[in-house]
Amino acid sequence: MTNKILVIVVVPMIEEEYNIYIPVSKSINVTIELLVKTINELSEGHYQIKNNAKLISSNGEVFPRNYTVKASGIKNGDKIILI
Repeated sequence: MTNKILVIVVVPMIEEEYNIYIPVSKSINVTIELLVKTINELSEGHYQIKNNAKLISSNGEVFPRNYTVKASGIKNGDKIILI
């Protein structure tokens, strides 16, 4: 699976963490959309779908929406935060 990486997605709103594969060639914007839908399903609706979600690194930097996952520097095993 070289076209996907496994990351830990922290979701403070519902106090949960998920191990999720994300595609490295997709933009952060598309990745956020995929994560929002996936986490909504995994949490059985506890995480509400929202259009203004952001992806943040573990050191607090917001990932630019127009970068690809690969260009943003996200690596296999990284912990990222969805707010």
